[in-house]
Amino acid sequence: MGANLSLSEPFADTSGAVLAPWDAHGDLIVGIAWGCSLYAIGMIWCAVGLLSRWSRGDSERDVNLISLLAAFLLSTGWPVILLYFAMSSR
Repeated sequence: MGANLSLSEPFADTSGAVLAPWDAHGDLIVGIAWGCSLYAIGMIWCAVGLLSRWSRGDSERDVNLISLLAAFLLSTGWPVILLYFAMSSR
C-alpha cells in the first residue's frame, strides 16, 4: 500500500512551461469577472451606506426612487465614498 506514491526518477524541468493561449484567455476572463464582481459588491455596500446616512439612521425620511438612483449613481466611485465615510465624524 502506498508503493506507487514514490518516484524513482527525478521530476522533469518545468521552467519552460507556459499556458496555452485558450487557457491564458480563460484566466483573463475569470480575472475580469472577479474584478467586476468585487467592484459591484463595493458599489452596493456604499449605496446602502449612503442611503442609511441620507435617511439619518432613524428613518426620519423615507427613501424614494430619486434618492435610490442617486445613491447607485454616486456609488460608482465607491473608493471615494469609503474615504468620505472614514473622514466624516458620523
